[in-house]
Amino acid sequence: MPALFVSGDPEHAPRRLHDWFRAEVRKDLAVCVEKHAQTLSCNPKRLAIRDQATRWGSCSTSGTLSFSWRLIFAPPFVLDYVAAHEVAHLREMNHGPRFWRLVRDAVPNYHRAKIWLKTNGTELHRFGSET
Repeated sequence: MPALFVSGDPEHAPRRLHDWFRAEVRKDLAVCVEKHAQTLSCNPKRLAIRDQATRWGSCSTSGTLSFSWRLIFAPPFVLDYVAAHEVAHLREMNHGPRFWRLVRDAVPNYHRAKIWLKTNGTELHRFGSET
């Protein structure tokens, strides 16, 4: 049976595990964001990992891309789609036809990820919020 070992006092284990999840999803998203930023000729200013309750990602007008840490539990193709979706907002701050063309150009099969999130997304919120 696989095991996960967390150093430190037992009472610190939940926070250490949470910090590790956040660091891992940050690494994965940084790769996806960079790839899609090159594809769509955009320049995100900052990448933030948050405890968003209602969104998987967001894009501010200042160029900050924010993502839910719970995406660490989603399949890689979903993480890639969410990154592409937010990077596309750097070019189109709406959900109009031009925006969806950008998403399609970055992730041709993006509908698969949208369906996965609609079907399974609420399950990701089973995992606790930040401590």
